[in-house]
Amino acid sequence: MSAQGVTLITRVALVAVLIIAAAFVRVLVGPSRRRGVVMGIGALGGLSAGVAVAWLISPWVASNVAPICASLGIVAGWGVAWLFARRIPRQT
Repeated sequence: MSAQGVTLITRVALVAVLIIAAAFVRVLVGPSRRRGVVMGIGALGGLSAGVAVAWLISPWVASNVAPICASLGIVAGWGVAWLFARRIPRQT
């Protein structure tokens, strides 16, 4: 398999994992609009941090690692945002 094929399969797997993770986070948040906003801000912050880290790491690796770092950043952002969102009542 060529390097392009491996990259394609990796990205498809990454999208599948992100879809499952987003569904899990949505169930965790529940119907609360304020919790959803907090989790959305966490996702955007994590995405920004992931892209910034990828910008620093890509020259060392000699490859574009932005999709992987951004995805990991989103999940990390959700983790940090959950610490704040869980203090908001579930049914508001």
